[in-house]
Amino acid sequence: MAKIKSIHARKILDSRANWTVEVEVNGVSGASPAGASTGTHEVPTVPADIACDFINNKMKKAFLNHEMNQKEIDRKLKFLTGKIGSNGAIATSFAVYNFLWDERQFNRSVFPYPLGNVFGGGAHGGSCYMQEVLLCPKKAKTFPDAVQKMTDAYHELKKELKDMGLSLGMNDEGALTANIGFMELMDILKPIADHNGCAIGLDIAASEMYRHNKYYYRQKEQFLNRDEQIDFVDHLIKKYNLFYVEDPMNEDDFDGFSKIHSKNKKTLVTGDDLTTTNTQRIQRALGKINAMIVKPNQIGTVTQAFDAISLCKKSHIIPVMSHRSGETTDATIARMALDFECPIIKCGIADMRTAKINELLRLWDKTDKPKMKKI
Repeated sequence: MAKIKSIHARKILDSRANWTVEVEVNGVSGASPAGASTGTHEVPTVPADIACDFINNKMKKAFLNHEMNQKEIDRKLKFLTGKIGSNGAIATSFAVYNFLWDERQFNRSVFPYPLGNVFGGGAHGGSCYMQEVLLCPKKAKTFPDAVQKMTDAYHELKKELKDMGLSLGMNDEGALTANIGFMELMDILKPIADHNGCAIGLDIAASEMYRHNKYYYRQKEQFLNRDEQIDFVDHLIKKYNLFYVEDPMNEDDFDGFSKIHSKNKKTLVTGDDLTTTNTQRIQRALGKINAMIVKPNQIGTVTQAFDAISLCKKSHIIPVMSHRSGETTDATIARMALDFECPIIKCGIADMRTAKINELLRLWDKTDKPKMKKI
């Protein structure tokens, strides 16, 4: 087995022009993303310069000549997160994973469906009170066709909004923004999505709007109590035939998630801030959700993310590999989604997020008899 001959960490910029950590192990790199809408139960980050200094001047000495074993390296990284943060840990873990990926024979042929953010707001920027309006090309037969359907719908919505005379922008996740009401937007998007074979999803990011035990919708200047929030989400699911709803309730309201799930068995009621890629919180969520966001930097290492995915699969919860709002051109999660057979990858549509999509397009092109994973 190969051994670690070199480790070097440096600061690089993410998509919001904030510093993040990139680590090279034996010349192969991995970089950490960063979230804006973050759950309070995520493993904390540390400033990028502090993480890099510790990796280069202290951690490196302990890791040199160590066998390139993902589980063993990640076990050591787990106990160093207090010094290097989840950002330093995941960048190193990604670099090891990518080195091993390049070394081994690639043999995965079942690809995830992309889930893209077409219109945004909330903590990611934009006037919309919903953080993400998402599209998933569920009717596509191939990954290239899935990307085509998703981007066609994106461009069609963009043209429709421009034709209405709206001034368009782009938020942190490459999603469209415009001064339009959420329900009006959804009424416009629904036929576009249907026409392009896409299903609609939402990331409500309810913890971001939760204050004084109520949910504040800024466009409407309206507060909803817990029962009203559940009823509103249920109404949206039925009105727009939503196949996916992420974080519809506050991050500690497990029973609230359960109530929405029990009413909408065919919808992917998805935990993110609720579960934070953490096996202990997933255990609490069993039977209350049927899908879960996997963000490796939430928990700190590739191995811990894989453990979360394994628990999900055993528990009939669909794992959704996901980007963050502060991204880099690192495409490790695209490889992980394929490697760990996640049915869905949430990876955006536009801006540098195309790095993830393009990596999967390359892998599809190189794979003998590829096929799409059933959702």
